[in-house]
Amino acid sequence: MMAKKKRKAEKQDGFFKEILGEIGGSIIFEVVWNIIIFIPRMIIRLISSIW
Repeated sequence: MMAKKKRKAEKQDGFFKEILGEIGGSIIFEVVWNIIIFIPRMIIRLISSIW
């Protein structure tokens, strides 16, 4: 009976770790994506302000 509870706790811990990993990955992806989108906009604004 104790072994079952221990296994269940390990599975839950793994589940939460997996979710945290997914959230962390998506946050990093969003930051990188926003930077990639932001840089060309800045270049276009710089060029249009010079001309």
